[in-house]
Formats: sequence, C-alpha cells, structure tokens
Amino acid sequence: SAVAVAARKQQLLPCLALLLLAGAASAQAQKYNAVFNFGDSITDTGNLCTSGKPTAITFTQPPYGETYFGTPTCRCSDGRVIVDFLSTKFGVPFLPPSKANGTDFKQGANMAITGATAMDAPFFRGLGLSDKIWNNGPISFQIQWFQQIAATVCGNDCKRYLRESLVVFGEFGGNDYNAMLFGNYNPDQASRYQCFNGLNGVPLNEILSATA
Repeated sequence: SAVAVAARKQQLLPCLALLLLAGAASAQAQKYNAVFNFGDSITDTGNLCTSGKPTAITFTQPPYGETYFGTPTCRCSDGRVIVDFLSTKFGVPFLPPSKANGTDFKQGANMAITGATAMDAPFFRGLGLSDKIWNNGPISFQIQWFQQIAATVCGNDCKRYLRESLVVFGEFGGNDYNAMLFGNYNPDQASRYQCFNGLNGVPLNEILSATA
C-alpha cells in the first residue's frame, strides 16, 4: 500500500545515512577504545529483551539469528546488524545492550532499542497517537542511559575517553512517522511534522563536544 511504502522510505533514508557514516569510519581505519551506539530496531542488539524475550514478537523466534549466532538474539535480523560490523572493524566486542545489568561497558554499549522514536511521549499524546507508541525509548531516554554508563566507565576523565571512542548516532524518525501513518494520518499530513523539532532540551551537544 502507499502508506506502507511511505513508512518504509522513512526508515530507509536514516539507514542510508548510517551506512554512509560506517563507510567513512571504515575508510579512516582508526583505532577506538569503545563504540557507543544510539538508534532503533535497525541497530538494536538486545535492549528489548534484557528482561526476557517477549514471545509475541517475531524476531525473538527462529529463523531470526540463524545465519550467524545460530539462535535469536533480539536483533531484527537473521544475523548481525550494522553496528556489529562496525564493532568487528574496530576490534571491540559486539556491543552489549545498555539496559543489561551487571555488564562491563568499558569497550562500548548500545543504547538502540526497537521501537525508539525521536520525539518523547507528550508529542504523540498531543496528536492522539499514544496507543501507536509501544516502547518508551526515545532519544532523550537513550542519552540518559548513555550518561549513566559514561559515569561508570570513565569517571572524571570522560572527555579524553570519549574523544578516543566512536559514537554512532543512528537512525531515528521512522517510528515517529509510522505512528502517524498507522494512526490514519495520510503521508501528506505526516510529512508536515518535523520529528526533530523541539529537541533542544536533549544534551546532544555534550556528546558532540566531548568527542570533537
């Protein structure tokens, strides 16, 4: 359908941006202490399943995971996702999900979670779309998860530590537009909303300045 095609296009564009970032990073052949990733289902490595695998979700069941891990890993893939290849390229372990308790994050963490949105819940509530957002892991929450992890792995010397780390700020926005389309907004109506407006309160500049 036209709605499904439009939704898929919204997801493919940010994915392409991440691929371009990966290509640029690979070309530099840099050595990093750690890799930290933000995003949605395209790069989630298990955050949705840290409290158990929801049986109602298809990617927790075979054949997901079969071509590399041999079992479902809560990745939306039959094998690895983009950030797994980045980790291998730069010699760090596959990124553990940030919500996994008791994990060593010294070499990186993955804040990405399936269903993540760019905007917070009040944005969707104002549009009457609260029931279309089934997971609460927007950018602002992922930044908080990252800040909690950073405080444990680099203490008072985070500026130097993060300058020698790769921070991948990946795909966001697809789920925001999907919520509108599944909520009976037509593509023209959905396109009027710029899902990154109003994010001035999110401390992205703190990450950018620390890694500059």
